[in-house]
Amino acid sequence: MKSVANFYSIEINYDIKLCICKFIKYLYKKDKNIIVIDSSAMLKELDRLLWSFEQNSFLPHKIYNNGDMIDTPIILLSIQNLDKLSLFDKYDCIINNYDNALLKIKNGINIYEFVDTNESSKSISRNKFLEYKKNDFTLIHNKYNEQAL
Repeated sequence: MKSVANFYSIEINYDIKLCICKFIKYLYKKDKNIIVIDSSAMLKELDRLLWSFEQNSFLPHKIYNNGDMIDTPIILLSIQNLDKLSLFDKYDCIINNYDNALLKIKNGINIYEFVDTNESSKSISRNKFLEYKKNDFTLIHNKYNEQAL
């Protein structure tokens, strides 16, 4: 089964970090194991947001550090630890907020890419889209719809 790269275009009035938090919650409620890839600084922000974006919500997560037990359904993985991606073979969803496409992953993974409204983000997303296409990923593009989650 081929891996799927899902691109979600975000409207101008949405905060991408909040969209990612809500999407994590959506996937978690569907019993998915989720990896979020970003820079260490952005992961710290996301970590704080996951504790506070909704008052009555708890999403079990942690920022992965070398040697950590893999004991939570939501892992925040820094780009410095991308070489450890193979440790997470039971994870079926990756939210990639990193600038590069994730091409060296096992088949059957769903990758989620969020496209922000600024031109720099759009350009990065276009390049990732082309990389996934060249590498025979199934490609899906939708507008991000918070109400549909």
